[in-house]
Amino acid sequence: MENLGFEKLGFKNKSLLITGGDTGMGKATAKLAALRGARVMIASINPLTLKETCDEIVSNGGKCEWMVCDIRDQKQVEEMIAKTVSTFGTLDLAFMNAGIAHGPRITHELDDSLWHNVINTNITGTYYCCKAVIDQFMKQGNGGNIVINGSMAGIAGVAHMIPYASSKHALAGMAKSLALEYGEYGIRVNFQGPGATDTNMMEDAIKEVMNFRKMHPNKKAPSKIQGPLLRNQSATEQAEVACFLLSDASSAMTGAIVIVDCGATAY
Repeated sequence: MENLGFEKLGFKNKSLLITGGDTGMGKATAKLAALRGARVMIASINPLTLKETCDEIVSNGGKCEWMVCDIRDQKQVEEMIAKTVSTFGTLDLAFMNAGIAHGPRITHELDDSLWHNVINTNITGTYYCCKAVIDQFMKQGNGGNIVINGSMAGIAGVAHMIPYASSKHALAGMAKSLALEYGEYGIRVNFQGPGATDTNMMEDAIKEVMNFRKMHPNKKAPSKIQGPLLRNQSATEQAEVACFLLSDASSAMTGAIVIVDCGATAY
C-alpha cells in the first residue's frame, strides 16, 4: 500500500537555496523548510538581516548558512551556487524569491531608470539564478526543483505598475518554458503568485499607493486587493505553499502557475 503519511512534505537530507531569504516570504519559507529538515542557504544584499534570520533558524535547531549576493551580478550568483554546494555537498532545491517592487507611476511619464532596475532585478537576476541552479542540477544528474516566486500580477494587468507587472508576467513564462525544456532530466519548475501578503514590502507599496492617490486624485491606483476571503495572506501561508511545491508531495507538478491570493484574481 502506498505510504499516505507526511514524509513527502519533509526535506530530510535536502539542501535548499533561497534568494531574498532574509525577510518576508523568503524568511518564512526558510524557517518552515528548516523546521522540516532542510539545510538552508539564504542570500540577499543585506548582511544584517541575513545573519539575524540565520541565527534565528539555528537557535531553533535548524541548519542554515547565509551569504551576500546581488542577483543582478552573474558572477555573484555563480559564487552563491558554489558556496551552497561546498557547504552542503549538493544543491537540491531552489526558491527564487529575490525581487523588487515599486509604487504606481503614470507610464508615459515614467523614468526609464525604474524600468531598467525592475527588469534587471526581477527578470535578469532570476534568469541568472535559474541558469546557474539548473547547470548545477545537470552536473549532479539527479533532477532538481525550482520554485519562482512571482506575483498574482504574473497573470493579471496592473494599471500604473507596468515595469512590475511586465516582470512578473515574464517570470511566469520563464517557469513554464524551463519546465518544458528540463522536465526530461527530472527537473521541475513552478511559479508561485502571491497576492497581497503582509510583509514590509507590502507596507511600503501601500504607502506609495496612498501618495499616488493624493497627487493624482482622478487616477485609479492599485488597491489593497483582498479577494472574497476579505483579508491579506500571511508570509507563513505563502511559505506553506512554497514548501509544498518544493517538496516531493508535488512530484507531478511542473510548469504550474499557482496563485495564492485569497481569491483576488477569481473575479
